Amino acid sequence: MIRTPESPLRTLRVMREGLVERAEGRVDLLLETLVSREVFTRDDREEVLSQAGPRGRVRKVLDILDCKGEEAAGTFLLALGHLSDVTDEASVQRNVTTHTAEYSKAMQKHKAVLRRRSESMLYYNTRHGEKIAFSQHYVNLLVVKGHHSLELRKHEVLTFGQRRLALQSKALEKRVIRPAQLFTNSAGGRPPKRVLVTGVAGIGKTVLVQKILCDFGESMEHLEFDFVIHLTFRDLNLISKPVSFRDLVLRKNGHLGKCVDAVLANESKLLIVLDGFDEFKHYRSCNVDAFVTEPDEESEVAEVLSSLIQGELLPEASVLLTSRPMAVSYVPVGSIDCFAVITGFSTAEIRDYFQRYFQQEQEAQQMFEKVAANELMLTLCYIPAFCHIVCSILKDSGGLSRESPKTMTDIYTQYLVALLRTHSCGRVDVCDGRQGDVGEQQRHKETVLKLGKLAYQKLMDHETLFYSRDLEAVEVLDCTIISTFLDKTSVQEPGFTEDVFSFTHLTVQEFFAALHVSMAGEEVSPEVWEEPTSSHPHQDDAGEGGHLDLFDRFLSGLLSERNRALLSRCAGLEPPATQADVYRRGLLRKLQHLCESGGQVLTQLHCLFEQQDDTLLHQGFHPSMLRVNLSDVSLSAMDLAVVKHFLQDTTGVIAELDLTGSNVTADTLRALQPYLNRCTSLWLGENTLDMEAIQVLAEVLQSSDTLTYLGLGWADIGDEEVFVLAEAIRSRQSLREIWMEGNRISFHGLSSLSALTPFPLQAVVAIWNDVSAEEAAALNAVSPGAGCFTAAFTDDRMWEQWGAWVLRRCQGNSAEKLLSVLQKVCPRQRALEVPWTRRFYRQLLELIVERIDQCSDEDDEDRDIRRRLQEFASALPTDVILDD
Repeated sequence: MIRTPESPLRTLRVMREGLVERAEGRVDLLLETLVSREVFTRDDREEVLSQAGPRGRVRKVLDILDCKGEEAAGTFLLALGHLSDVTDEASVQRNVTTHTAEYSKAMQKHKAVLRRRSESMLYYNTRHGEKIAFSQHYVNLLVVKGHHSLELRKHEVLTFGQRRLALQSKALEKRVIRPAQLFTNSAGGRPPKRVLVTGVAGIGKTVLVQKILCDFGESMEHLEFDFVIHLTFRDLNLISKPVSFRDLVLRKNGHLGKCVDAVLANESKLLIVLDGFDEFKHYRSCNVDAFVTEPDEESEVAEVLSSLIQGELLPEASVLLTSRPMAVSYVPVGSIDCFAVITGFSTAEIRDYFQRYFQQEQEAQQMFEKVAANELMLTLCYIPAFCHIVCSILKDSGGLSRESPKTMTDIYTQYLVALLRTHSCGRVDVCDGRQGDVGEQQRHKETVLKLGKLAYQKLMDHETLFYSRDLEAVEVLDCTIISTFLDKTSVQEPGFTEDVFSFTHLTVQEFFAALHVSMAGEEVSPEVWEEPTSSHPHQDDAGEGGHLDLFDRFLSGLLSERNRALLSRCAGLEPPATQADVYRRGLLRKLQHLCESGGQVLTQLHCLFEQQDDTLLHQGFHPSMLRVNLSDVSLSAMDLAVVKHFLQDTTGVIAELDLTGSNVTADTLRALQPYLNRCTSLWLGENTLDMEAIQVLAEVLQSSDTLTYLGLGWADIGDEEVFVLAEAIRSRQSLREIWMEGNRISFHGLSSLSALTPFPLQAVVAIWNDVSAEEAAALNAVSPGAGCFTAAFTDDRMWEQWGAWVLRRCQGNSAEKLLSVLQKVCPRQRALEVPWTRRFYRQLLELIVERIDQCSDEDDEDRDIRRRLQEFASALPTDVILDD
């Protein structure tokens, strides 16, 4: 029985996914109950029934209830509780499974198969037949439970006149966990069923999956499951015809043929691991509204997987999904119960990795000290894939080269050179700049260029797998060196077996693709050299974190002076100097455009960093104002190093530094403190800022004469933090506006700022905080002539300022970012009663139509964006909006 607490609406928001699970089998009865009790109108019912799948209908019910108030929410909870009491006993009986001897035998056989598959760790340069024990070389990854921006995207409810939901009124819990804890609930509640693990390229997502399989196979962890089914999106890319989930399981697990139906029937004891969502060529189509609900029901593979992720198929099974961040916007995060982020290695894990790699303690310590002496190298080693490549370079060369690698491209370039060296008879002569075996070097050069062409073609098509015919097309099938860079697997198809190839890691494919473009230049992709606002026609705006971000960084590094010289000397590869000059001029134009317009700039900063040229900014970078937008990206240690490198090379006032939703901490702010003192506008919203972070901000406020606007919306700050900020503002008296919407500040805390208005503070925005309507009215009355305080919306002026800000954010970002903003500002009927809101939505509709017209018919991503924009456009009540 569900008990209705003091706030039924809060229960709906906090327990949303649990309610979806509980109500999906009763949604039709619930809907009729709500209509009969006049909680829902018939139009509401039609809107719910138009949704695909029972879980989608429950979510729509909850969305509508969120706008109808406490009484409606309470009625829903009581109705659901009554239906639950009637059906709970039958539900328990359905979930009881008797383990037959055949089922238990299959369990043991499956574990033996997983042990065999996961016992060896495969490195990029592992020799054919060489096995390296996984248990001896695995180093703990730092896995943090909780992802601030994704949790906000899932739980946030932003409507007119209604406070946005904070995450259970406190900061999202972030804690380092073991892989075995991904499917546990520390609070003792219902364990999560759908878990999303994200991490940047090379951070160890697949290694984490291998750890789970290994531990389960050894019966060490995950014992709450009977079976763990592992599927990779690389393999799923091979499926081109309708398929059932049952068949997907059997493709790689034929040993389960006799009992697969029993395995799927006992779904509560099943863990399904889906690895590499970002490598799935249909990943943009997984947030679909067509579902399958039975394991033996055939459909397109994207629909089958979407149904599984969203819980329409096997809703009681547990699902682990891994992805790079760039593809997460296409994951239906409303279905995800738990978010986790792999943050890579700490310094201690890097040291441990060196010890396991080199095995000899003295050698390992010596090599670690060489890397530790280079701060940027040590920072790069937090990514396990890069750490391995660094170790390979060190082992091959006995130490770092004359110029230690400082960037990601440096590492991969030296790695390429080291691998080519092992295939050259006269390798010492070649790398000393002497003639060596010219014929062999020329063959290797041709092979590398052909692989680069293949890598580029597949990357542009968002493909990671290719066949023998693809290799034949670029004439490299018989080259022995390809086994160094490509993996080969044999896939059994009806009637024949086909060899399937992939680069040893996606980052290796991206590096080779960039190498191809650096050599072929404008003949391949003139947009890379000419276009000032985007690096490729297939890529969204630079701030979108698209699948070509790493490619862009590699391209910049390969066109740098030092890597051009290294490749020329050691591999006979040298991008033309004129091409490098054209690229650098284009990079400066892009960077200046983004800094003037306020577009997302992190990828361009990485490209600038890859150049490692301290004079470059002085050659053509003269923005009229410096606006640095780093919002909506969780900044890594490497990102932070890149940002500091850029800001250090600039002078003067920073007009705007936007760190909204970038996962900044006190340590981040401390590292950036010298540059924060130069800011006019500083936006830190949607970050969890503790007292230590607020203390750093207070130091900035006490020392900066330029900081005028400060944004702290939804930063989980309360009264104590505001008291510290108020004292700092009083000390310097330079700040003019502070935005603190969506926090947990009480009337007492906000009152501490009243004495600072109308000078120095001309505006204090504190909507959606812990104040009553009467307290908000009292705060709004502070400095009535100046209108300094806004604790509740009471006039059109404030609304229009907010609306103008939303429109600026929409206009200045890509279509994908526009979609994320639209999710937050979807209209409610009462909002449209205000005249200005009709004007606001008319402008928003015009922008949506403009972006729809810009979408291409030939591009899959554009078609998907158009579809999603059209859904928003159709949801806007145009008759009300246009009737103004």
